[in-house]
Amino acid sequence: MSLLTDRFSAAWSEEAESADPALLPSALARACARVLPFDAAGLGLVGGPGARVPLGASDDDAAEAERLQFTHGDGPCSLALREGRPVVVTEEKWLERWPVLAREHFARTPFRGGLSLALRTGPARIGVLDLYSRTSRPLDGATIIDGQAIAAVVTSVLHRTLGSPSPAPGGAVDEDLQEPVRTSSPGARRRRQVWLAVGMAHLVLGLPGEEALAVLRAHAYAGGRTLDDLADDVVHGRLDLERLRSEELR
Repeated sequence: MSLLTDRFSAAWSEEAESADPALLPSALARACARVLPFDAAGLGLVGGPGARVPLGASDDDAAEAERLQFTHGDGPCSLALREGRPVVVTEEKWLERWPVLAREHFARTPFRGGLSLALRTGPARIGVLDLYSRTSRPLDGATIIDGQAIAAVVTSVLHRTLGSPSPAPGGAVDEDLQEPVRTSSPGARRRRQVWLAVGMAHLVLGLPGEEALAVLRAHAYAGGRTLDDLADDVVHGRLDLERLRSEELR
């Protein structure tokens, strides 16, 4: 083992020792943030395009950063999953590639830079490690390589603690919109509300799954909310889907 992975193993053991079993992914994210030169970290698994499960985050700001990317349906996390390469972001790159998301990201989180890395099982991309920095700075090759080494260890830990997520055939993300792998973390339980809301929108609005998801995303963005929050309102009857239909027809 390298010195870095030794340090990570020690940090992970320390974080996991006092963690509730349902919060082990968040403990794992905290261990990543402790040993790498970043301020926060988040972990997620994927079951299809748009079907990402937030396993855990090192803090509330990292969790919010993931929710914003999921609401917009794009961002460094999604790009790392699609292309399978490290995605380095600075403030300038945020604004250049995702200007609408960047405005919300900068307003609602303290992060101005970071690195997103796909988690791999063989050639398959099963998830992502998002690393966040409060400063906007370019990253050298050594930092990216260190991040990739930790991402590989994280994947092994997830296999031991969560079981083996099913990778898509051929090493790519599955092309079908489907409910992602189930976990017991609070973020994952909340994200499942989105798929319930999509199913309800499919029935009430008569839309295919991807279109129903797009409508929910649009209304979440228009209301300045995350998709997770809007879905919770739909599932618990605080938001009438017929109202969404009437607004769509205006």
